[in-house]
Amino acid sequence: MKKNLFLIFLVCCYSFTVFSQSNLNKVIDSVNILIVLSKEQNLKGNYKDALKYATSAVQYATTKKDKLLQARAYVSLANTYQIIDDTDNAKKYYNIALNKAKNTDNYFVNVASLNGLGNIYSNDFSTADKAAAYFEASIVHALKAGKNEYAFLTYFNIAGMYLNFEDADKAYPYIIKAEEQLTKIDKEKPLNAALLNLNFAIYYKLKKNYKVAANYIEKARVLGEQHKLNRELIDIYDFKHEIHRELGEYDLAIESLKKQYYYKDLNFNAEKNLQIEEVTANFKVNEFKEAAKASKLKTNYIIIVGIGCLLFLSTSFLVFYNYKKRLSFVKLEKKNEALLQAKNEAERANTLKSELLINISHELRTPLYGIVGITNMLIEDKAAKSNQEGLLNSLKFSGDHLKSVVNNILRIHEVESNSVRLEITKVNLHLLLKNIVSSLNYLADQQETQLVLNISKDVLEVYNIDGANLSEILIKLIDNAIKYTKNGVVEVAVNLVKREENKDFIAFKVSDTGVGISKKNLAMIFDNFKQGNSEENTSYGIGLGLPIVRHLIKIMGSTLAVTSNVGKGSQFSFIIECEVLRDDLKIEPVYSKKILNILVVEDNKINQLVTSKLIKSLGYTCTIAKNGLEAVKLCNSNVYDLILMDLNMPVMNGFEASKTIKAKHKDIPIIALTALEISEVKERCQKAGINSITNKPISKEGLEDLIQMNVLD
Repeated sequence: MKKNLFLIFLVCCYSFTVFSQSNLNKVIDSVNILIVLSKEQNLKGNYKDALKYATSAVQYATTKKDKLLQARAYVSLANTYQIIDDTDNAKKYYNIALNKAKNTDNYFVNVASLNGLGNIYSNDFSTADKAAAYFEASIVHALKAGKNEYAFLTYFNIAGMYLNFEDADKAYPYIIKAEEQLTKIDKEKPLNAALLNLNFAIYYKLKKNYKVAANYIEKARVLGEQHKLNRELIDIYDFKHEIHRELGEYDLAIESLKKQYYYKDLNFNAEKNLQIEEVTANFKVNEFKEAAKASKLKTNYIIIVGIGCLLFLSTSFLVFYNYKKRLSFVKLEKKNEALLQAKNEAERANTLKSELLINISHELRTPLYGIVGITNMLIEDKAAKSNQEGLLNSLKFSGDHLKSVVNNILRIHEVESNSVRLEITKVNLHLLLKNIVSSLNYLADQQETQLVLNISKDVLEVYNIDGANLSEILIKLIDNAIKYTKNGVVEVAVNLVKREENKDFIAFKVSDTGVGISKKNLAMIFDNFKQGNSEENTSYGIGLGLPIVRHLIKIMGSTLAVTSNVGKGSQFSFIIECEVLRDDLKIEPVYSKKILNILVVEDNKINQLVTSKLIKSLGYTCTIAKNGLEAVKLCNSNVYDLILMDLNMPVMNGFEASKTIKAKHKDIPIIALTALEISEVKERCQKAGINSITNKPISKEGLEDLIQMNVLD
């Protein structure tokens, strides 16, 4: 990219020479003719002739004692030396040109010389800052002359230099300056916008923010495709395939690689056609000249020879083209093989990750169930609570936090693998919101922060919505707001946006008066394991709450909007579509008065104790089976209203036990109360005849709701 920019500047400089001289009394003297001849030979690759013409231009200009004329000649000579990689002579003659044009505002000499020196020093990381200084000096002269597009391209060039050296932080200010210049130049040139988006994409890739990089490279691709920027699309698709590879999107990476080689072939074809057209044109000119001088027979002979030469050249081009194409496909196949191998390794890694998560889930949630359960029992014990209320509340807070961390780690895997599905049920929205706020009041008190709930009177009480996902979203947003707000206010506002027949569009907004989020950090708060205020944060958290929230809101058909000011607070909001019921009846929890006989199948003794205590505290009877085989035997000799089934047990696991029990007792509802990740076992549970699944640990209220939803009347 850097070399392409140098050629753009080189051509601009040459063309400006002719233009300036054509306006100077419309006299094109021999110096300018020699400079133009040097330029033409450089572009053709005839560097020996180019050097000869440039040297003659300098010699002739010296006799005229015109410093600006001499300066232009020295620029031409320096350009030629730079092209042939003689940097010592190039630097020497650029500096002579600058000295000749000293104390003048001559745009061409200053810009061409400074830009040339910048390009020379841009090839080495140790001199990159020196190159940037030369480039910036050239921009000063360009802006004085009103050349904003040149300023844009030079800023782009400086940024590209630092990006090539993988110094993203030094590149970023120049990308922003290029963006500022883009607003001042001709918007009819989509190439400039495409180049800017490409630089942004490279910057974010270096910062390992691959999703943002993917957005920018996609913008560059769209511009390239719309405006047929075929040369640039080669680089765009090459970089696009790298981004998809980093994201593990190997199919898209392979597709981008194919597109890159498509545009390489297209570009090669275009150059081939131009060269054939040039051969044809030269042949026709020669044919015309020879026809005027020679006989018809001789002319026919020339035509035959010429056509033969043309066919030979065309054939040579086609052979060369097929050779290049074959090389391209060989390279493509190698890259495809590498990507397919990476894809297979990624799939294997995902399988291993899933297996690891299942084991982690069980090993963490099993003891956690005991900690949370026993803590809740002690809090409900009046004697224990009166003596150690502070310690018990702290223990509960720590246990709940640990549960949240474990659930978030396991939940992010579930949402990113698209395993989450909507479960629409009848929900009392007002009651749901009040319960959420009530459950977080203790955390707010710890932060000495006021937690406020405001529900608009236009919002109905009952809707058909996914209450579980909505609860998780709001709990995470409120929890996040509280932990960054000390001695302040966190408000949860729920308002009706519009009503359409049987649908209400409801806006949920969680705002706080906390520390706020800087613009720099605002772009990364939805990245896994990142926190928006890491500098100021002294609170807890592993940076998974907001990524999960964003995924869940997307699944519910909405998007999360964020606004924030440092020191003033933040606001998170989203709108979801809620189905209105025909009869807006209040839903109050009505629990069965029947004393249920519940079988708990659990191998862990602590969990046996916790679950049985929870069941008895709800007024039901409880029987314990320590494995699946024992549960099968008990079901054959006793009648149970409900079975709470652990899945990971010795002798006979919960899947086998449930399948065996259901074969004889189809009407007994079975609830899987498991420490395993739900998304990993859901399908197996359904095949085994299990009616419902929930994770450990579970609260008393959660267990009561679960029993009532599954118990037979």
